[in-house]
Amino acid sequence: MNNEGVSNIPRTSVKISWNHGGKQVAIIGSWDNWETRELLQSLGKEFVIIKTLPSGIYHYRFMVDGWLTCAPDLPWVCDDSGNSYNVLDLMTPVSELPESLSEFEFPPSPPSSYDNQCFNDDDFSRPPPDLPPPLRETILNEPSCCTSGHQSDVQPRHTELNHLYQNNVGGEFMALGSTFRFCEKYVTMLLFKPLLKRN
Repeated sequence: MNNEGVSNIPRTSVKISWNHGGKQVAIIGSWDNWETRELLQSLGKEFVIIKTLPSGIYHYRFMVDGWLTCAPDLPWVCDDSGNSYNVLDLMTPVSELPESLSEFEFPPSPPSSYDNQCFNDDDFSRPPPDLPPPLRETILNEPSCCTSGHQSDVQPRHTELNHLYQNNVGGEFMALGSTFRFCEKYVTMLLFKPLLKRN
């Protein structure tokens, strides 16, 4: 591999620290196949080193006063032989987003999605739309089949549930009704209100 290819590889600087005591702390790692032992700089109770490495996953160990060990407060793994190593993950995450929004073209939105006009008087002068046929068949429009002490066996349709219905009874009363389902039972509530006649 030529030197130009090596120099063009993006690298990341990372701080590795040891704060578990010792007089002399060094580090060895898989970034150079465990060949070089580098001393960490002492900053009070902490030993640090700055490593500049290409992206990848590396294993490393600390050498504290001549003993090989790993830092328990940093990510670590254990191999089949029982040796523990710290892990340094410098893998570059692959972004799913484009580098710049200029590369992304937004689809045109239809004019109807943002040019809705306000209501005018003509909209309110039109009659309301016709009621769908299934909603016309309600309990309010059926003759009562209840006898004293017996409940009706009429089971409401699913289109009748959770709707408010009104019915003009002979021009004298207004009937409001709504049917709800509770477990296996249907409950219909009716409200009759007299229509007030203005003189």
